[in-house]
Amino acid sequence: MNALEKNRLSQEAALQIKALGQIDKWMKIALALSAVGVAFAYTGYTGKIFNLFFGISGIVLILTGTGSAVVFNLGLRNGRRNVEKILNLLEMDKS
Repeated sequence: MNALEKNRLSQEAALQIKALGQIDKWMKIALALSAVGVAFAYTGYTGKIFNLFFGISGIVLILTGTGSAVVFNLGLRNGRRNVEKILNLLEMDKS
């Protein structure tokens, strides 16, 4: 592997690590959205005044947040595996 390919691979790994950081932030936001959904659903169904709007919107937020977090987690896992492969390839070439 020549120096240009090594440089390109190391830049690609750096960009993917940066993207993984962004995906991690989005996953935390999705989990927070899910937690807000739990609060909405709890308020809507067990509050002093039965409020169907809060209950239904809470359930929608829970499902949306949880589903998004699952997809983001899958992307993080696959992305980390990909970065590991790139770094292993660079490490194998050094020796």
